[in-house]
Amino acid sequence: MAFKDRPYFRRILELDDLIRQGKKVTATTLAERWETSTKTVQRLIENLRNEFEAPLEWDARRGTYFYSKAGWHLPWLAMEGADLFAVGVAMKVLQLYEGTPAAKDLKAIFERLSHLMPPEVRVAPSSFVEKLYIRPQAQRPVDPKVWDGVATALREKVVLEVDYRKPTGEARRRELEPLHLVLAGMDWFLLGKDPGDDVVKTFYLSRMKGARVTTRRFTPPKGFKPEEHFGETIGLYVGKPRFKFRARFGKEIAEWITEVRWHEKQKLTRLPDGAVELELPAGSMLEARRFVLSFGKHAEVLGPPELLADVRDHVRVLAGVYGVPAD
Repeated sequence: MAFKDRPYFRRILELDDLIRQGKKVTATTLAERWETSTKTVQRLIENLRNEFEAPLEWDARRGTYFYSKAGWHLPWLAMEGADLFAVGVAMKVLQLYEGTPAAKDLKAIFERLSHLMPPEVRVAPSSFVEKLYIRPQAQRPVDPKVWDGVATALREKVVLEVDYRKPTGEARRRELEPLHLVLAGMDWFLLGKDPGDDVVKTFYLSRMKGARVTTRRFTPPKGFKPEEHFGETIGLYVGKPRFKFRARFGKEIAEWITEVRWHEKQKLTRLPDGAVELELPAGSMLEARRFVLSFGKHAEVLGPPELLADVRDHVRVLAGVYGVPAD
């Protein structure tokens, strides 16, 4: 039976719990508890016996149902082999987000799932991947109170008030209409709008302090999708006009460049000398410049002219910082 039939599964879980607690369980008591008929309860009991092979018997002396086999358990998570390995990997991957509210919430979910397992498989899932090591990365911590405030505002579609700090350190009180939570790399972001403004902006959760959930409701833009919002850029900057830029990468890193899928709309061309040319979409000059300069001397901007001029200016400044004389 499909898990979407939630009342059915909730009732089976409750029935199983009552029996294991040694409570008196009859068709009448269950019908009263669930506000249904005794015939409905009888059908559920028969399904439990037939579908799950439950050793559910009637004790006439005590006037209650009981399990005739003490070691029987509901087969909710009859996992083995690849399933257990997959859960173990997921638990290990959570280490990447240690210190974030997301890791705490997901660990709690795994803990609840573990309690549904029979004792013979109720072990720490991470123990199934002892040979997997997750290398921690630099991350910006998120205030748990901010996380809770953002989650509540997203769920209830209400305005969120936060003290937002800019990279310069300047902070000011802002009102935001939250639309979507975004995880990019190791950072959490919020897509949101200023009340009365149609421009969707990107905010770091780590730069938010003192989040307060208001009671002022708003209507999110109809049909808004984050994948479409970021569809024409390699990063998180979404400006206008958007543009495409091209860069040439030397043959010494050409294979490394071709191994990575940088964007679904990228264009990659192998050149006769072993180098490669890569075209990518961008939402701002900043992210295009950062991308090219991250490869140092191995990357050369081919276009557009505005990006070439921008990179030249930055290289000139860098040369001065490191004492390289200008030509």
